[in-house]
Amino acid sequence: MVRKVCLDTDVLISLFKKDEATKNLIENLRDCSFSITSINVFDLWLGRKKQEQTSELIESLEVFDFDKNSAKIAADILRALKKKGELLEFRDVFIAAVCINNNLELLTYNKKHFNRLKSFGLILL
Repeated sequence: MVRKVCLDTDVLISLFKKDEATKNLIENLRDCSFSITSINVFDLWLGRKKQEQTSELIESLEVFDFDKNSAKIAADILRALKKKGELLEFRDVFIAAVCINNNLELLTYNKKHFNRLKSFGLILL
């Protein structure tokens, strides 16, 4: 079975910047199926200046939406974090929820935030 990998926004930005380490990492995962979430699409449109390049990248990847199941997962995660007195950026929780909901592994450089979500079923690369 093909591994399904969701690319986080920081990885996508590194690709835009033609970062060699990121390029090599993606090349080493060439047998994987790559995707992004609708939250990553939002992040890209929010921060990108090169509209055509952004559009091409988005169109080249499968996009998983933040749907009602992902919303429930995200709410459960945020409720549990709040109970422990921990806060996390909403967009990170939304991305994690989409990954959990769709059995996607998340490739991110933001391990500090996302490591805290492994106990909820998030799989990190």
